[in-house]
Amino acid sequence: MKKSSVQTITAIVVLATGVALTYIDYFNPPSGEIAASVLDYLRHTMFFAGSVLGVKNYVDYRMSHKKEDC
Repeated sequence: MKKSSVQTITAIVVLATGVALTYIDYFNPPSGEIAASVLDYLRHTMFFAGSVLGVKNYVDYRMSHKKEDC
């Protein structure tokens, strides 16, 4: 499996866990309130996924343009 595939899968799985945890916490008593720790976890998962996917896309973009220059 390629390194980029592992990065993409990891980012998607981590982001999905953050969204799932937030969704579950929203319906736990008291209903409609999300704990600060859950929001902090969601923030970290979004930051991780964004940085992994953003860096991957940037490197792919730069590498494709570098091949055209040669």
